[in-house]
Amino acid sequence: MQARRKTVVAIISTDYASVRAELRGVTDAAHRLDWSLETIDIYFQGQDYAKYGDLLSRADGVIARHIDAFADGTLSALGVPLVALDVMKANCLWASVACDDRAVAKAAAGELLATGRRAFAVVPILKPQTWTRPREQAFIDCIQEAGCIARRYVPKTDWDWDAERRLLSRWLARLPRPFGVFAPNDRMAKFTLEACLAAGLQVPRDAAIVGADDDDTYCLSVRPHLSSVRIDFEGAGLLAAETLSRLMEERERTGGRQSGRDMARPFRKPSRVERLHYGVLGVVRRASTRVDAAPLCDPRLQEGLDFIEAHSSYPYLGAGDVARAMHVGRRQADRLFAATGMTIQKHVEETRLARVRDLLATTDIPVGEIAAKCGFTSETYFSRLCRRRLGMAPSAWRKANAI
Repeated sequence: MQARRKTVVAIISTDYASVRAELRGVTDAAHRLDWSLETIDIYFQGQDYAKYGDLLSRADGVIARHIDAFADGTLSALGVPLVALDVMKANCLWASVACDDRAVAKAAAGELLATGRRAFAVVPILKPQTWTRPREQAFIDCIQEAGCIARRYVPKTDWDWDAERRLLSRWLARLPRPFGVFAPNDRMAKFTLEACLAAGLQVPRDAAIVGADDDDTYCLSVRPHLSSVRIDFEGAGLLAAETLSRLMEERERTGGRQSGRDMARPFRKPSRVERLHYGVLGVVRRASTRVDAAPLCDPRLQEGLDFIEAHSSYPYLGAGDVARAMHVGRRQADRLFAATGMTIQKHVEETRLARVRDLLATTDIPVGEIAAKCGFTSETYFSRLCRRRLGMAPSAWRKANAI
């Protein structure tokens, strides 16, 4: 007899690029696991959970990105496994998948320390400060471990952006130059960059800035473009789905949705919430931390370098794509890149290999997945390139360089 196809409901809000990436990870896993995946997008559909009653009653499991007090009660009553993304406290949780804040902070600190600076700062989100605190403290710890000092800006207003920008500008202007700044997400990195420019600071000469999330909405909407820690949001969705699959299987084995007398067997939610974490995929380096390129950079070349950093994971990225991003012809793009001593395709390859090294050294992601994440369509070619450029096979390089 063929097993019944499981129905899984994903409760999300697609107003952020990070959540859309998480949904892609869930969707890919659902396809592989042969689930019937239903999505409740509260950004478009609203938070009236009463109208989702029929759908939720048919669910074998739930993945939720947003849980308010009312939703907590509604989802708890279902009695089915629920895995939450970046929600740490709720009665309905069976497992939570959250970002590894120390991994984010470590990547940001590494990027800023590589600029050769000794003074650093962290700019948190405005009041009330909540989820960013662990990320901010982890950054300060990483900087102190490197023998440097990091100052923390203390917001003075309650979400008064104009007033806060003026106050932040004055604070930044008093820091010893050159300094590096970490903002816990790209929105605050953009805000910080604007405050630096208002204070007459040059970025990255006086202030190198790095954010987190790699959200083009913010990173590419300012000049210079913002460097950002690329967080593995798709991996988060995949991890949440795989965890839910395991919990649903355990539930079936211990008396979940089955037939006949098995339905009468008691089933209890686990007493402890399982806590899992997802990590980062490295730093997308753009103009706000590219100190070495700043003196020689034509703005169009900077655009090209930033475009490669942001899109090197696309397997068919070509010189023509880069030229279009620079708003110049192919020949002009080649001439501009000649100032760096490398061709466009060489820059693409170097950027991919830099990300390969980061992932091999700092994660347990399988080699084949790393090849795909970094834009390589052939694992054979990827292995051959690593042997030629790194001097050994990817697995051997990981063993020798793991952090």
